[in-house]
Amino acid sequence: MSLALASPLADFAPSMGLMNSTILSPLVHFTPPVGFMNDPNGLVKVQDTYHLYYQHNPNGTVWGPPEWGHATSRDLIQWTDHGTAIARVSENEGVFSGCAVVDVNDTSKLFSGTKVPPEERIVAIFTSNWPDNQVQSIAYSLDGGNTFKRYAHNPVLDINSTQFRDPKVFYHEESGKWIMSVARTQKYEVAFYGSSNLIDWQELSTFSGGFTGYQYEMPDLVHVPVSGSNEKKWVLMLSINPGSPIGGSMVQYFIGDFDGKKFTPQDNFARIADTGKDWYASQTWSNTGDEVLCIAWGSNWQYTNQLPQGPWKSIMSLPRRLSLTKVPYNPEYQGYVLTQQPVDVSAYRRNKASGNITDSAAVELQRTSQNGIFEFTIDVANGTVPADSSLSIVGSSQQGHNITMGLLATDSGAHVYVDRTQNEFLYPLFTEKLSTFVPLNSAGHLKVHGIVDRGSVELYFNDGQEVFTNSYILPEGVSLSKLAISTKGYKAKATIYELVVKANDSGK
Repeated sequence: MSLALASPLADFAPSMGLMNSTILSPLVHFTPPVGFMNDPNGLVKVQDTYHLYYQHNPNGTVWGPPEWGHATSRDLIQWTDHGTAIARVSENEGVFSGCAVVDVNDTSKLFSGTKVPPEERIVAIFTSNWPDNQVQSIAYSLDGGNTFKRYAHNPVLDINSTQFRDPKVFYHEESGKWIMSVARTQKYEVAFYGSSNLIDWQELSTFSGGFTGYQYEMPDLVHVPVSGSNEKKWVLMLSINPGSPIGGSMVQYFIGDFDGKKFTPQDNFARIADTGKDWYASQTWSNTGDEVLCIAWGSNWQYTNQLPQGPWKSIMSLPRRLSLTKVPYNPEYQGYVLTQQPVDVSAYRRNKASGNITDSAAVELQRTSQNGIFEFTIDVANGTVPADSSLSIVGSSQQGHNITMGLLATDSGAHVYVDRTQNEFLYPLFTEKLSTFVPLNSAGHLKVHGIVDRGSVELYFNDGQEVFTNSYILPEGVSLSKLAISTKGYKAKATIYELVVKANDSGK
């Protein structure tokens, strides 16, 4: 949860009057009905329903003292919003980021004497932000997560610090304890605490490492399965903002071991979870069994307050399934990477176009759309392609606005780019041209899986071994009407689908 930081560009006026325009809502990404949204919070699965709580300022479209909004979904694509779940108790409090768990065995004794079924005993753990202190508080739900009652003796953890926030809690079977990771943000520390009851917490250890930026936020320690085996490894995800090496805010992660007290990374590498500009403050769902699912805020603190606004502002990323895969980083080193796959959108596919694409093809592969949403896959055989080989993916509107993506060949992979030059939003920190590098997979191919929504492009490479998420802005009422793929030098197999999804339900 980032506190709003003063910017030397605060008075910069974005172009074309877009600050007060209404851009079209995305359809496969969650947005709030009204107000400003940032970090995902309290992610928990209860029976067959996924709960998404989120940082929400319902009174404006820039960051303000937040409360927890709430939405639910059965498929992680279509969401119903339920309004405020945890409100502020006074104008001086902000209900900052946190998590939720299912206290099946009522270790907290908060459900004693109630008729709440064990599988619905949801406890939220969050930061209460006060002008002179940040403390950890808890609340519990007696109605399956729609509303919460605060614990009468909050806070449950107070170290007398103004920079102590974003608790993430899970139950560690081996030690028989609840484990909390929480950020001591400007000491560049993740502190680990243990508890038998979610109320009384004892410090276990601290961790520091990786990129620093201005501050740490949103730590999340999760046990992730290794592809093709029965093994699991611990992954610590950690957000930094501002000052990330890709500009503004980003998520880094570490792979290692956790013994119930201390996290020990397996190497000295800090890996970047998503090399795009718009994937921050990620959090994983609790109570999902062996499946690891996460979601992130689909914006960047460098420019989020200056973006065009309507009744709502900000989106969430698509939820992703996580695993670890051992891959060659280069010819001399192999190591694990966090593989991220988007949730399945196949139920929403319509109007398929597929074929082989070469630079001698008479017509590029293309697909039209009524609502501006596409999914595409590309398999590029690198082989002995000419050094200047390239592939272009262009989404265009009937009004002549484009979002362009592409690959530029190298011997070992490709430079990938997203070009936002034709966006209608001009702001110095809203970088127009973005790029990253993607190596070839073990078969010498480069695979691309893309999902293009209104205002968001998510690109997954080599089965999610690299991910590149970026936003884009079109004028009021405008959406993409066509997606086209063409090549120069490359030979590729490609498929494009139009995705047809209903707008999210406000639930009110």
